Amino acid sequence: MKILTLNINSIRAHAESFIDILRGGEYDTILVQELKVDDANFPHNLFEEYGYNIRVFGQKSWNGVAVFSKFSIEDVTRGMPNFPDPNARFIECVVDGHVRIINVYMPNGDTVDSPKFPYKLDWMRAFTEYIKQYAASPEQVIIGGDFNVALTDMDVWKPANYVGIAIAAPAAREIMQEWLNAGWTDVWRAMHPNDVGYTWYGYRGRDTVGNNQGLRLDYFLANASAMGAIKFCEIDKNPRMAQKPTDHCGLMLKMD
Repeated sequence: MKILTLNINSIRAHAESFIDILRGGEYDTILVQELKVDDANFPHNLFEEYGYNIRVFGQKSWNGVAVFSKFSIEDVTRGMPNFPDPNARFIECVVDGHVRIINVYMPNGDTVDSPKFPYKLDWMRAFTEYIKQYAASPEQVIIGGDFNVALTDMDVWKPANYVGIAIAAPAAREIMQEWLNAGWTDVWRAMHPNDVGYTWYGYRGRDTVGNNQGLRLDYFLANASAMGAIKFCEIDKNPRMAQKPTDHCGLMLKMD
């Protein structure tokens, strides 16, 4: 199975470039974040012909997550069960009867002195508790999405620019590190231990992609059962280079 995770930054605004991905058929399962549309207005009609089953947890104008798969999608949970949240940031399902996938769009948090920052940390702490049940599970479990955390300074093109910014805040990094300490693997980093690789490039500034002025905010985490089946994990810059691009690259993995 080949899986892609992609923050689309409005699936209606970037429908054409997203359809190019579906039409290409390279990916068996696609995790999408930041839909910016509610369930009732999700444009199923644009995507139905490309052979994907679709499960959506949307929200008007903000947030929203979805799973597209050529395989069956079952046991769907919308919203983190242990964290009441008005925002659509979490969808969990079982794909092809045996791979459990959790697709997340974690809070940004703005700056460390913003009222949004405690919400970010509370969300991440609840997530810490929720995923404990899967870390040592014999079931293959993959967590993917936009985590809105640059885990280390190696994941930030210019760390001095992000002092006081929530995505690089020590408190957020520490929570994410707890997940790795508990047995989850940061798949891309495990396979590229010494590489610089960014998944987000802002629209502002002159050629941020060409100048490699980005952040690594998008991740796959795998439990031990899943990690044993993963063959590779790479950053796909094509979505960021589209004619009308999202501000994120894709991140892809291949597993048996």
